[in-house]
Amino acid sequence: MQNTYTNGLFKSAACFNVFAGLPFLVAMRPAADLMGLEVTPTSALFMQITMALVVMFGWAYWMISRDPVRYRPYIVLGVVLKILVVAVICGHWLAGSIPWPLPVLASGDILFAWLFWRYLSSTRYAVLTRFQ
Repeated sequence: MQNTYTNGLFKSAACFNVFAGLPFLVAMRPAADLMGLEVTPTSALFMQITMALVVMFGWAYWMISRDPVRYRPYIVLGVVLKILVVAVICGHWLAGSIPWPLPVLASGDILFAWLFWRYLSSTRYAVLTRFQ
């Protein structure tokens, strides 16, 4: 079940998460300015917590790339969280509370959610037969 496509999909998702989250951890103010986000002491706390989770999910996607059967439950969690992230960000954008750069970045999440779902759907039978 491990193939080049699976490996590339989850490694690229890992890189996407790390490259999206790490700038907010190491250079929050410039990253927030680039996204058009206002930084307050409270928002800084939540940005850092959120981005630490984003980076840790990058690590989880890297582990999935190494063993997609063992870490399959993380894929389901990834689909759900990526959809939720897009919904929350787009909701704020539609409400006018954030400018366009963050929703553009989040569009990568909806793409990965769809690719993860396709992967899960196409490998369901193979996983079931492996454990019978």
